[in-house]
Amino acid sequence: MMTKDQTMMVLMVLKKKLQGIRFFRVVEELFSLYIIFKFLTATGQVQLLGVAFSEGRAISLMLLLLVIDFSLSRIRLNYKRMGQQLIVTLKDLTEQEALFIQQFQRF
Repeated sequence: MMTKDQTMMVLMVLKKKLQGIRFFRVVEELFSLYIIFKFLTATGQVQLLGVAFSEGRAISLMLLLLVIDFSLSRIRLNYKRMGQQLIVTLKDLTEQEALFIQQFQRF
């Protein structure tokens, strides 16, 4: 059984990981939008970051980005679930710890 301090430390690590996942998802979603925009405005070949792709390869790239997005969302869900399980074990929280728990739950 973990102590309260160890549990709070693990929650802090999970919060940092969730922040990192959020950043990667934003970058991935922006890149996906860029590819979709370029694909819809292209005639023949698709120019992505100065590299010419066939339409088939551009679609393949979009599908790979969908797989990455799905993977990131599952990782995020797993971290969130793990954090919720740890939060349930905490008792007698100080005001600062309760505030941190609220911040964690917003992710």
